[in-house]
Amino acid sequence: MEFNSHKKILQNIFRSYFPRMKNMPLPLKDIKAAEAIMNCRTLEQGYDYLSCPEGHEDKIQLHSCRHRSCSICADKARHEWVDAQRSRLLGCSHYHVIFTLPHEYLALWQCNRKWFTTCFFKACRDTLITLLEDKKYLGATPGILMTLHTWGRQLNYHPHIHCLVTAGGMTNEKQWKALERDFLLPIRVVKTLFRGKLQSEIKSGLEVGDVRLPHNVSLKAMLSCYRCVYKKQWGVRIQEKYTHGKGVMLYLARYMKGGPIKPQQIISCTNGITFMYKDHRDQKIKSLTLSIDAFVRRILWHVPEIGVHVVRHYGLYSSNNKKKRNACREVIGGLYESSVSAGKKVASTLDCLCAVCGARLRKIFSTFQMARYENSYKESQGLRSVQQCVQADIKNPFHSRDPCIP
Repeated sequence: MEFNSHKKILQNIFRSYFPRMKNMPLPLKDIKAAEAIMNCRTLEQGYDYLSCPEGHEDKIQLHSCRHRSCSICADKARHEWVDAQRSRLLGCSHYHVIFTLPHEYLALWQCNRKWFTTCFFKACRDTLITLLEDKKYLGATPGILMTLHTWGRQLNYHPHIHCLVTAGGMTNEKQWKALERDFLLPIRVVKTLFRGKLQSEIKSGLEVGDVRLPHNVSLKAMLSCYRCVYKKQWGVRIQEKYTHGKGVMLYLARYMKGGPIKPQQIISCTNGITFMYKDHRDQKIKSLTLSIDAFVRRILWHVPEIGVHVVRHYGLYSSNNKKKRNACREVIGGLYESSVSAGKKVASTLDCLCAVCGARLRKIFSTFQMARYENSYKESQGLRSVQQCVQADIKNPFHSRDPCIP
């Protein structure tokens, strides 16, 4: 298989091999993601026909899909996200906290991804807010930015939440209070409370019937697993203090858009897909080869559910607390959010200028991709269809084919 450019490797893989999967039942989110990846910045996605008012130049500007799993148009989205977060972050030290879901719950997660995502975020938020608002540890409300990642470095299933937490917060008296010690919270206390919070949500969901059980798993077996998980140490890691949150924010931005793998990681498409990754255990660069079907399935598995927000803000960083953040900046310094402009509209017009006279190109007409998300997936050529599965989380055809899925 030949590639036009390294940046389009993932697109070319999907365009070449996704039609093989058209006879499999696929959830709507996977179909939308695959079609967005395949059509991004192609004529199928649509385009704007632009013309110079002086007649010097005509130009076709291809549309981007703007899907969060597309690596082609992810760079601009990352920059915009970083600009938005940079204006929100306070100019204080931050801590990086990672909460990991016990792998005993992976099967339950797959059957209840929307529900589990909400509970996971809620347990992490309540753990940090409860402890930091306690006068024993800080006695103030911090700012928290959370992002959900569902993959490991080998594209395996590893749900975890990254948290960027301010080393300080606002007290009930509307005063900024800095964290004076060199650590955020006692790690054992965080692990214990997080375990209790999430276990409580899971037990409540099982009791009232909000949680769907995996195939061939009884309620008795799930409750037995629930009790066993109490006996193990849960995965929570608190990194050393950063003098600012920009570094962690830039780290998170790499995974906010573009899916779980970068095109630069793919080094071969002969006899499967081979990609490079860094093993966190020994910090060595290694390679892994997957069959093409397994690779495509893993990419699609990590596509978030439709309507699920994988980035959330709590405490001082919540959207309705801009006044409180500006009040904190009066003490710790920094630009007010109202005085920061991202300048997105100006930046978006720079590529639409005539190369000869510099005049702004006028839009003559536009074409758009037709919506094809009804009862079946249809290719642009051949009109061959695949029936969608409305209960794909429960009857996922990949469960028996990929060893990463329990």
